[in-house]
Amino acid sequence: MSGLQEILVLVLIVIVLFFLPRMVSRPAQTPRPPVQIRQIPWKWRLALFVSVIWLVIAALWLQPWAGDLVTFASVGVLPVAAFWGAVWVLTGFKRRDG
Repeated sequence: MSGLQEILVLVLIVIVLFFLPRMVSRPAQTPRPPVQIRQIPWKWRLALFVSVIWLVIAALWLQPWAGDLVTFASVGVLPVAAFWGAVWVLTGFKRRDG
């Protein structure tokens, strides 16, 4: 009797795998157009590059891993964070006004 049950289970699996998705198919969806990522302007690229270089130079010069974390935060991270915060705020004002 177990052989018959195995065959019935296999038939049930085949029915579920092949016929059930066709019976419960979703309506055709229209494909979405690909998202266009605009090119980053050279000024933004330069600002990003200078920010990373500033952080690397400050880290190598101040060596925050040696215990001078407050100086590194105030000299290295704070100017970069203030700059990008100002850019963020100015961009928001510019988009709101225009």
